[in-house]
Amino acid sequence: PLLQNTRLDLIAQLFARVAMFKLLLALFAIMVASSSALVAPAVKMQSRVSRTAIRMDGKGFGGGEATRDPEPTDIDPNDPKGKQKAIHKADSFEEYMKKRAAGNK
Repeated sequence: PLLQNTRLDLIAQLFARVAMFKLLLALFAIMVASSSALVAPAVKMQSRVSRTAIRMDGKGFGGGEATRDPEPTDIDPNDPKGKQKAIHKADSFEEYMKKRAAGNK
């Protein structure tokens, strides 16, 4: 019986050590997972274009002066795309509102 008790004790100690190893492994995994949550996120690099101040000094990208009220241009009758490129005279706001009220858009 003494020999049998020692074998049972050894088996019990082995199971206890395996259980302790599993517990330590789980604690280590928890520590690794929680430490990654404390790391700062990677910084996204901005492009140099977004940091550069674009100054046109009133000029548009085409080089012309930007304006909201351009003068009407003359239409060249010989140019087939003349009407497309021309700036036509627009109605005044009052005329627009009268046409809108009358139903003519």
